Amino acid sequence: MKKELFDLVYHAQNGDREALYQIIVAFTPAITGARQKVKYDRQEDLEQSIIEIVIKKILSYDLDQVPDFSKFSSLFTNLERVN
Repeated sequence: MKKELFDLVYHAQNGDREALYQIIVAFTPAITGARQKVKYDRQEDLEQSIIEIVIKKILSYDLDQVPDFSKFSSLFTNLERVN
């Protein structure tokens, strides 16, 4: 059974390396896509940089500020009014 991203982030922030690894694995297709858009000799460096940034963001993300569905929906409603 797969854990939700929120739960994985929570566990990763509490020292669970397996949860952190699962998040990185989940984002591997996007990382691979970005990697393929640069020259071959820079692909590994880019991949490592992206993974480093993802890890930093996971560990610093404030889970107390995650919007509920109503708040999330209102963000799109407000965006539509601007456009």
